[in-house]
Amino acid sequence: MNIGAFVVFHGKSAEITAVNGEKIQIRIEGGATKSVRPKDVEFLHAGPVGSLPPPELPAPDFAEIAELLANETVSFADFTQLAYDKNDAAAAYAAYRILQEKRYFSGSVESGVTALPKAEIDARLAALKEKENQRQEREAFLERIRKRAVETADFPKLREIEAVALGDAPGSRLMRDLEIEATPEKAHRLLLELGVWDVLRDPWPARLGVETKNAEIPLPVSRKIDRVDLAAMRALAIDNAGSNDPDDAISFADGLLWVHVADPVSAIDYGDEIDLEARERGTSSYLPENVTGMLPDAARLRFGLGLQETSDALSFGIEIDGQGDAVLKKMCLSTIRVERFTYEDAAAIWEESPLREIREVLTRFRQRREANGALFLRLPEVEIKVVDGKVKISPSPVTPERELVANAMLAAGQAVARHMAEKGIAFPFVTQAPPEIETRGTSLPEMYALRHNAASSVVELSPGRHYGLGLEPYCRVTSPLRRYSDLLAHYQLHRFLEGKTPLPVEEMENAITPSENAAAVRRKLERYADEYFLMVYLQDHPDWEGEGVVIDRQGDRFAIAIEDLAYEYKSRYQGKFKVGDRVHLKLVAADPVTLKSVFHFDVPPMEKDPSE
Repeated sequence: MNIGAFVVFHGKSAEITAVNGEKIQIRIEGGATKSVRPKDVEFLHAGPVGSLPPPELPAPDFAEIAELLANETVSFADFTQLAYDKNDAAAAYAAYRILQEKRYFSGSVESGVTALPKAEIDARLAALKEKENQRQEREAFLERIRKRAVETADFPKLREIEAVALGDAPGSRLMRDLEIEATPEKAHRLLLELGVWDVLRDPWPARLGVETKNAEIPLPVSRKIDRVDLAAMRALAIDNAGSNDPDDAISFADGLLWVHVADPVSAIDYGDEIDLEARERGTSSYLPENVTGMLPDAARLRFGLGLQETSDALSFGIEIDGQGDAVLKKMCLSTIRVERFTYEDAAAIWEESPLREIREVLTRFRQRREANGALFLRLPEVEIKVVDGKVKISPSPVTPERELVANAMLAAGQAVARHMAEKGIAFPFVTQAPPEIETRGTSLPEMYALRHNAASSVVELSPGRHYGLGLEPYCRVTSPLRRYSDLLAHYQLHRFLEGKTPLPVEEMENAITPSENAAAVRRKLERYADEYFLMVYLQDHPDWEGEGVVIDRQGDRFAIAIEDLAYEYKSRYQGKFKVGDRVHLKLVAADPVTLKSVFHFDVPPMEKDPSE
């Protein structure tokens, strides 16, 4: 190879500038120089070269040249001369590139050039045309996305972006081509801007891997069980308006508080298909847009208290003793007749039996819990629902009726836990460590501080103290239709009442861990879904104004509790205010995609610097 020769190095045009023994020096298009071995380059022309790369030449009629060559093989130099009527570096480079495309010809610089058969040329040209059409169609599709003007027919092609938004895929070629970072949030926003999703499409169930459809597993026939007829006892199932899974009711008779609980274990048993599905779910999930049951819907319809003329139940007769402790006096599998009430309905019969008597005995129970250090947190609560395509927010205050029902369920939990602990039966007890702070104030900031510092409750097989409730021991037994730990407790209670061998510790442990993990994910989903639809609500109410209370401040970081929304707004501010101040807030922006909001707020006049 001589100095000045035109060669190709790794697909780029180059010129030999020096020959040094077994190596040559080349200048590559773009200006770089490199010392290489002769075998590393492909020789095209003796030179001179001129510019790198050489100037492009008009394309000849390759179909005509292929027809002229027929089946003949010619040298690369002759092919260059035939194609471009000259054989300089520019022509050689143009001929080389055509040969690399393999549309009309095959071969190499060394072995010569042969025309491809006409049928093969036609097939390759058709494929190239199809590829070009696809490229143009894709570019037109990308341009429609850029202009936010996609068509309905484009929607299926956007599924890869949906997969990113739902957390099912880590990346998207479309988003890469659009130079958009492939994050769930950015994919979500793009889908909203394109009109593929509307703002009511909640991505969080898919992102957290939570099934939002009820299981479709056939419900076995209920077993024949000898039951105590308690139908003459007035039993009230009191719940929120719209609740469709009533699993507990209360009565009062012969000086005992009775708590009746739905009895799905009469048809479901540990380890069967429904049980394993319920274990995977851990709990029912209550989202603004839908409710998903832990058990198949058929279980709710059959076992929900008050949904049939009479209901099968597991009933607990509880004495609230002189010290205010709950003691289990009777426990039986029963038949009851249930009246369903909302909390508002219950208020209207507050002074009637059995609520009057129940209220009297539960007053002692609550006082005992208070003496035991129970945390009676009074924090804002709201119910967020999607109704007819709109987000509705309604307050959910702690009323005497709600507190009465809650204390009845807690009494059942203490009474049954004590009984099973005394019997030494493996049981899903619930414990909670004491909070990390000792403050027991009643102001809103103090109660938020208590909540933030309270430990999570734990389901375990050893009885212990639940500091938050002021109970020892304690268990949950009143929601077997919607909480797996309660269902697991019912398996043991049934075995105890029916004289069967209880589940061993190992089986209980095998059920508790996965079910509690699954329940934790669903509770996390409920928090995300509530916050998502709260942002949707605020977005629909851009003129929202209201009040908040400063509940925490660390330097310029602060948190404001907006009671009407049960929402903690966190931000930075350099102004002068202190924990406990009330502030007036005005919505600036709310973003469901990022779960973030911005409020403007006014510092109370007395806190402003007089010099301002």
